[in-house]
Amino acid sequence: MQNEQASRTALLIATSLVLLRHDPKYSGLVSKTSADLCAQMLKTCSLQARLLLKVVQQGWFRPIAKLMERVTIPGIFLHYALRKKCIATLARSALTNGARQVVVVGAGFDPLSLELQLDFPDAEFWEIDHPATQRQKLRALPQPCAERLHFIGVDLNATALNGGALIKSGFDSAKRTFCIAEGLLMYLEADKVSSLMRTLNSLSASGSEFAFTFMEKQNDSRIRFDSQSKLVDWWLRRRGEPFVWGTTRSELADLARPWRVVRFFDHNDLRGLGSGLADELIAKGEVICLAEI
Repeated sequence: MQNEQASRTALLIATSLVLLRHDPKYSGLVSKTSADLCAQMLKTCSLQARLLLKVVQQGWFRPIAKLMERVTIPGIFLHYALRKKCIATLARSALTNGARQVVVVGAGFDPLSLELQLDFPDAEFWEIDHPATQRQKLRALPQPCAERLHFIGVDLNATALNGGALIKSGFDSAKRTFCIAEGLLMYLEADKVSSLMRTLNSLSASGSEFAFTFMEKQNDSRIRFDSQSKLVDWWLRRRGEPFVWGTTRSELADLARPWRVVRFFDHNDLRGLGSGLADELIAKGEVICLAEI
């Protein structure tokens, strides 16, 4: 990612959620609140983002978007929406069952913390992300909704997560916490992934949970979506956001310790989160892992 620019991947995912919300076939996969918050972030980001927002809301653009998806990563839009729906469901379950803190690492333009605040008034939320992306998000943030949302800016590619910064901002390591690292770990080197997991574990009370995504290494050890085109490889490198880390499910159990892996959610599990998706193509390669202490 460029040091002074918001993550292009964050912009892409926010745009895809707005696109799906305006598609009658898939609108039920993205809440109106989530789509509206994503749209607000795009509006305040740049002129280019504002123009793109207007385009993706038009019905005539949907066939074009499908074609673009087909030549890059077929099924990626549904993957993004269902990935977020799965993690949101896990977060809501954790908060319903006693968690009182949520930490989102690499939050991007994800509106989940803002949505959860509305339904869980006794919970506190922290977002940790690159300062450039975070600045853009703060510009769009509806201030009355942000009273229990704390921001910590850090470039995780350059600096390890500092647990002290969380504590200073009011984080209580004695309270059960739900941690999230969605669409992040593939951009970090293996040692930084391990360090992040240990730090979050050291800060979390017994009963805390951690939902994160990882890329499954392919048979040739490449780290990519199964259907990902070379065009995407080039785009990620050009934007300074290449995938650098992936693993297998069997290897992850050791790497994630002292977290204990509870279960995985792959493209087949995500398919079950929506109706009428039996024959839909969903990008394969990124898996959600739920772990606990």
